[in-house]
Amino acid sequence: MFESAASVSNLDQDMAEVRRSKYDSKSVQEAKQWLGLVLEADLGPEDLMDILKDGTVLCSLVNKVNPSINLRPKASRMPFVQMENISMFLKAASNMGLPQYDLFQTVDLYEGKDPAQVLQTLYSFSRQANQMNSEIPTLGPKLGQKRQTPVRPTKPGVGIPAWNTAQYGYMGGASQGTEKVVFSKRRDIINKP
Repeated sequence: MFESAASVSNLDQDMAEVRRSKYDSKSVQEAKQWLGLVLEADLGPEDLMDILKDGTVLCSLVNKVNPSINLRPKASRMPFVQMENISMFLKAASNMGLPQYDLFQTVDLYEGKDPAQVLQTLYSFSRQANQMNSEIPTLGPKLGQKRQTPVRPTKPGVGIPAWNTAQYGYMGGASQGTEKVVFSKRRDIINKP
């Protein structure tokens, strides 16, 4: 009689679509320009994922930012060698201080499973590289500075945190029993002795 035009999808498809939408052309172009600037090379008209797929550009990036690491990628058409190059980059990036949640998986780049995560890693890597060497520009916002908790001295040489225990829920031993809180009984509005 009548046809329903209901769209049916599963959660994996929806999440994949959200991830694909984060891989936009503006971010890709910014990342590509940043790579060219840092490596002092023309990366050509290829797609960013194609440029990074063999891992040699990523290893060159690490060597440029931190020459003491000295990664030696192998130029090869063999998939396991290319994935090994990508893994070397990921390990070096982790050792440089990139948080685990900002790193992509090797298959995210090599098989194109999650290009948005590859972009996120590049953005995070740029911030870490800028922190190590201020000459290197950043992609996106810079890293924030960690602030120290102020300490108030009470006696010479002794300090206590700048907060008191009541701010964090300590009530001097109060409990349901000491505060006369009773569950499963009738509650009176007027306290009876």
